[in-house]
Amino acid sequence: MSLELGQIAFTYPNTSKPVLCNISLRVATGESVAIMGPSGRGKTTLLAVAGLLLSPDEGTVKLDGTEVTTREASQLLGGQITWVLQSVNLLPHRTVIDNIVLPLLSRGWRRKAAEARGTAVLQRVGLPGYENKRASELSGGEAQRVGVARALTTGPWLLLADEPTANLDRETAQVVAHALFSATRDTTLLVTTHDPEVARYADWVFWLGEQNQPGQKASPREKNHPVRGKLLGGEAQLGAQTRCGEDP
Repeated sequence: MSLELGQIAFTYPNTSKPVLCNISLRVATGESVAIMGPSGRGKTTLLAVAGLLLSPDEGTVKLDGTEVTTREASQLLGGQITWVLQSVNLLPHRTVIDNIVLPLLSRGWRRKAAEARGTAVLQRVGLPGYENKRASELSGGEAQRVGVARALTTGPWLLLADEPTANLDRETAQVVAHALFSATRDTTLLVTTHDPEVARYADWVFWLGEQNQPGQKASPREKNHPVRGKLLGGEAQLGAQTRCGEDP
């Protein structure tokens, strides 16, 4: 599923300053994008707009070239769009496979078919043989990978991950990032992160700079690009400021 955000603007109720202003982003089917930028610049808000949890004040959200209506959003959130969060929220006294198949059972899948799908997805995130472990026995990195597996069981078109490695040590974060990006090869993936090492796994990095500046998209492997400069700890000029209601 391709995703296109066009001139998105969003301001939270009871505030006067927009969180997002004139933000546009295109993501092709199967591509992965890491959304980066300083805290408070709207990374999670942008993810929520892309995931149809928030309706923008201005702008459009298109999936496969078609603008999404409110009714269509509720239908898509039933399985075609899934999330991975910082807190995985597994049921601690249930097994890994029990946790993974819950989304499928709620959609009417037979238990045997659901477990077969869950076992296959566990292989994809590097956890073969973990089916019968209790969730309470998992390390932080293992639990996060189970969360990724659970999100993938429904075969989503779009997967959104909000700071999935924020609570992990560097080594574990690398394991989770590798599992996340490699397991979603056929799924369009958006990930918010502060970690340049996580961003390097993405096809593209989308940088949200100062308030009201348009974001910039670039490959993390592209030389001499402002975003790459940020990734490598250098200084970057992100271009002219564009405010809501003004022409760029």
